[in-house]
Amino acid sequence: MAYVKYSTDELMECVDVFNVSEETQKKIRKLLDAETNPPDAGNFFRYYNPRSKVVKFEQMVREKIGSKYVLAVNSGTSSLVAAMVAAGVGPGDEVIIPAYTFFASASAVVVAKGVPVITDIDETLTLDPAAIEKNITRKTKAILPVHMLGLPSKMDEICKLAAKYNLKVIEDTAQAFGGKYKGKYLGTIGDVGCISLDAYKVIGTGEGGLVLTDDEWTYIKAQSYHDAAACWRPDRFARERKKGELFCGENYRMPELCAAVGIAQLKKLDWINERTRSLWKQLKAEIKLPSCAKFVECNDKNGVCGYNLGILFDNSEQCVNAINAKIGLGGLAAKDTKGVRDWHVYWNWEQILEQKTATEEGCPFKCQHVSKLPAYSTDMCMKTKNIMLRLATLSISPSCDSAWATATAAKLSAELKKLF
Repeated sequence: MAYVKYSTDELMECVDVFNVSEETQKKIRKLLDAETNPPDAGNFFRYYNPRSKVVKFEQMVREKIGSKYVLAVNSGTSSLVAAMVAAGVGPGDEVIIPAYTFFASASAVVVAKGVPVITDIDETLTLDPAAIEKNITRKTKAILPVHMLGLPSKMDEICKLAAKYNLKVIEDTAQAFGGKYKGKYLGTIGDVGCISLDAYKVIGTGEGGLVLTDDEWTYIKAQSYHDAAACWRPDRFARERKKGELFCGENYRMPELCAAVGIAQLKKLDWINERTRSLWKQLKAEIKLPSCAKFVECNDKNGVCGYNLGILFDNSEQCVNAINAKIGLGGLAAKDTKGVRDWHVYWNWEQILEQKTATEEGCPFKCQHVSKLPAYSTDMCMKTKNIMLRLATLSISPSCDSAWATATAAKLSAELKKLF
């Protein structure tokens, strides 16, 4: 019997991931075993593979969103780090990030040897352009707008500031794949975009990410960093074609199995966003809020992903009461009152606030290239803290329908009326 590295056994383990019953699995295996030529996955490595799923996935994303270059990586965080390096972020360089984002946004800056400059958001839950400009220094290298909860950032104003101060714009589109701003896909507006494809994003490959750019050199540097062996080049063993092409990097390659899932998921992207966006608009139209509450502002209602509807109360006490009433609302305020740390808000990022590092040297915070650190403290962005402690959210699933939205709006409106 010929040796086949990946065959029916591995395929059946994948089938089991989908919770297929034991009886049905036996039927599937019987059908596969009856094949004259048993399944042979061939090469699970994207290189030297004539039918690579990773290559196909990248091509499909390019065609879908219009980016000239797409690089598939193994996580959203990997996409951020690779993008930072590709954009030229290095020792002592400052990157402006929002005070409301998952901690990975801040961590990626540090991994790239940069210094995160935590900056206030506004009531759109995205970076406040006025706060950005106040935090720009001679050391600023890039701005990292994050489209939190599928909400587009103020990209026109951010790009205008970047042009004024000669800065790079790295879009963190982890939570907003398929969202748009004024007709353009989020992640394609700045110099480089980053997508997360983990299990809890708009679409998921289990783990995975994408780097998007229209600039060839940015793409080349991201490729070099994501694959330290530079396997992707036309001649793997040749000397560098251009200074800066080869350097020590990581292994961020996307596995073939993740890409295979991504191909199937990408076909659902439009349907998912259109579905949740429609329900988001319907809920906003039908929910009757009390005078002490308002919907979160949106920079582009036609580009929002729509899987979360945000409500801002006048104060945190009202927000806590609404959440604790168990009427379908979730939020940070109730979590904080119970002592649960949320890694999406800056005041819990002790790794940054206290400049914690893996070694005593303290790089990049303690570095010859850093003359002055930002004034890190839990109170450094009080505008953001005030907003977040007043925020309640309603989750929206693409599996819901219009009838669900109508019923939810009626129930929420009635319960809020009782409370306030």
